[in-house]
This record gives sequence, structure tokens and C-alpha cells, in this order.
Amino acid sequence: RTWVEYRLFPCDRGDMGTSALRRIRAAVRQRRYELTAHALEEMDDDELSEADVCEIVLRGSIVAELTHDPRGLRFVLRGKLANRTNEVEVVCRFLPSERLRIITVYAMEQ
Repeated sequence: RTWVEYRLFPCDRGDMGTSALRRIRAAVRQRRYELTAHALEEMDDDELSEADVCEIVLRGSIVAELTHDPRGLRFVLRGKLANRTNEVEVVCRFLPSERLRIITVYAMEQ
């Protein structure tokens, strides 16, 4: 079993992850992102669109940074969509090219 170290950001600490969140949102606004096949499968399973994913990134917040991954730092963003009762999480990381890779997306169970 592999253990991953991470930092959790309490919801009331809006200052944490601010610069990373700005960078992530800028990548989405400039369409410098890609969705993995896994993310697309999960989106399909949870009936989420690419627009939904962008909305979570642009309106949600970083709730965790997964720090010990040989491929690089991963960010977990969480937010709510207007048309859903449950929250959605988006896991992403920056590639060396500064392109944002959206690794997975999933609706949280209620």
C-alpha cells in the first residue's frame, strides 16, 4: 500500500493556495488544459460536462495539495454546481510545459 502525503486546506482559510488557484484558473481561462481519458470516463459516469469542470475550477477552492508524487504536485479543487446538490472534486497538476492536466473528476457522494 502506498501512502501519499498531503496538505489539507480548511475551508475557512482562504489565503492558503491562493497563488496556485490563480495559476490553475488562468490555465483554464486561457484553455491551456487537457483532460485525461480517466477524467473523461469519470465525467461520463457522473454526467458532468467539460463546462461543469471549468465551472468547478473557476468557482471552487483548493481543499488539498498532494505533495509526494513522483510526477509532481497535485491539487484537489472542490465546488458545487448550480444544478447539483452534491459537491464535485477536480484533481489536477501542471505539466513541465505549464499546461494543466485534469487527472480525474468526480461527484462526491451525499
